[in-house]
Amino acid sequence: MKKRLDRLARLSEEQRLSFIHGFWNLPEDAVFPPEAVALVCDMSLSWLQVKRCQGNGIPFVKIGPRKVGYIKRDVLKFLSENRYENTCQAS
Repeated sequence: MKKRLDRLARLSEEQRLSFIHGFWNLPEDAVFPPEAVALVCDMSLSWLQVKRCQGNGIPFVKIGPRKVGYIKRDVLKFLSENRYENTCQAS
């Protein structure tokens, strides 16, 4: 039985690099889709979705009834606040 690929796995290498370069080259108030944030942060789309539901992930904005986006400034803040010196601190 073939395993179903998620949205990130279906992206070509060119598309992945485009998302990553776009994130780093645009201003801090730019809004990005979950795919770009997942690639930049090395997180899964399902992790981002679970954290949106739990309310303890990266802040997001609703773009439409079924779409969300992430502001670059919020992503960078989340990453800087979740830096550790060793693995014992992360628990």
